[in-house]
Amino acid sequence: MAFRKFNGKEYLVPGVDTAIQQLRPGCRYDMKAGNGVFDFEQWEHDSDPPTKEEIEAEIIREVDIYNYYLYERNREQEYPSLKDQLDMLYHDIKEDNLNNGKWFNAITAVKNSIPKPEEPEPEL
Repeated sequence: MAFRKFNGKEYLVPGVDTAIQQLRPGCRYDMKAGNGVFDFEQWEHDSDPPTKEEIEAEIIREVDIYNYYLYERNREQEYPSLKDQLDMLYHDIKEDNLNNGKWFNAITAVKNSIPKPEEPEPEL
């Protein structure tokens, strides 16, 4: 399963395999998928394979979470490089200007242009 990490939280990258693993942790399988059909050719788990409806509902849940954190992924692309941020911080510290220095203003500009969603964080 693919995960993204943000502020100490991990959230899933949506997909059929991820959904199946969330629905039946530890399962092993071989599957063919096409035309909206999930055909499990091999299934190893105490429970039956998830239904198409269960898989689709889990993917929708994962997509909602993934979309909530779009702001984080967009910010990541806009922040100055770590090298540049460290240089800004060095000069801000040297000039005793942490509250309104280059680093603070650069980070604030990104956060203001790509705001965090107003709705509550989804439950992971």
